[in-house]
Amino acid sequence: MFACYADVLALVYENAKAEFATICVEECIDARLNAIDDVCARRGVSELDVCANAMRVVNAGRVPDDVARATRAAAKRNELEALRVEAASAERAAQETIEALEGKRDAVRQASNSLKLTMSGDDAVREASLQWASRASQRA
Repeated sequence: MFACYADVLALVYENAKAEFATICVEECIDARLNAIDDVCARRGVSELDVCANAMRVVNAGRVPDDVARATRAAAKRNELEALRVEAASAERAAQETIEALEGKRDAVRQASNSLKLTMSGDDAVREASLQWASRASQRA
């Protein structure tokens, strides 16, 4: 009796596996997963192994939509991480630019202050020369 039960169970398993493989072919699961892989490759996310996922679908008996969802979620996580790295790089570049501009602003301030001092010194020289000129004209 147990041998008959084991044979029926093995037959159900084989039929279920074959039916699942047929459904995968009919639903074009490999094409859908490859399309996801192509989108990921275009976006620079290449750490997904869609072929391995497709084999896991066939061998593990998982629902294809669940695997596709999991693959998309993994792609989104990888893309998010890539965008975070890119944003951090852009932020570092922006910070370096800000620091360079602040340095230039300080240099301009120093030059401006130096120019003001020079101009005030020129005013003192001009005032002294006017006083000298007025004394010279009074003596004459």
